Amino acid sequence: MATAQETLKGIVTQRNMRIPWNIESQLREEQVATEVADGVYQLCSTMTNIYLIEDDDGLTLVDAGVPAQMELLEAGLECIGAEMTDIKAVILTHVDPDHIGLAEPLRKAGIPVWVPEEGYETALNGLGKPPLALFFFMWRPAYARFIRALMQAGMTDAEPIAEAHTFTDGQVLDVPGHPEVIATPGHRKEHCSFWLPERRILFSGDALITMDIMSGKAVAPEPVRGGNLFNYDKGQQMESARKLGTLGHVTLLPGHVQPWEGDLGARYPSAE
Repeated sequence: MATAQETLKGIVTQRNMRIPWNIESQLREEQVATEVADGVYQLCSTMTNIYLIEDDDGLTLVDAGVPAQMELLEAGLECIGAEMTDIKAVILTHVDPDHIGLAEPLRKAGIPVWVPEEGYETALNGLGKPPLALFFFMWRPAYARFIRALMQAGMTDAEPIAEAHTFTDGQVLDVPGHPEVIATPGHRKEHCSFWLPERRILFSGDALITMDIMSGKAVAPEPVRGGNLFNYDKGQQMESARKLGTLGHVTLLPGHVQPWEGDLGARYPSAE
């Protein structure tokens, strides 16, 4: 009997030539070390972002994308005049397979990897078979295209992370940029975001993204759609969105597609 992973690959392959893009063209644009804020660079392919934070101590890689993005990372480093050895840490918002792809290869190269404490066991033991929820939305052309792009970039081939440091809510990480950890569970139980208060930069991971993955349309920052079929807890998603709303005006750097600047408090006011 075929595994869930093999079945998913088969669906993606069979539908390859028949699926219209249905994803707005600007959301499919690639970015190679685009400076989106002072000393912060966006690297984007397959509609998935990784970021570099630069300071006098070196670079921090925020999220680790999918395996095929190693070439993108190498090109991005070349663009900013840096080398792989300048990366002093890899920090992950969560341990989904489209966010950990480069983590273990970089760890093998001597770069420490940091993961949320709640996701530590999953990071070390591996993610196992793709969840059945991945199948439920394949009838939507935009979603099918999005998953196809991630599959072709090696999403299901991400290696477990053999060794990792952990962090918890409120911790300021001793890595270049010194981001503050904000626990934002909902999309995943362990999900965290990273905050640079002096620069008002928020790395939101998948707590808030700027694309509706079901329709392929650009949106203002919102939690990943799909309810509890696709997320850990949709109620926690909204609680985390309101928590991030207390930050006010931010430059938001999501896990997928385009950055956004504006007042999160206006979009997600306190429930009180």
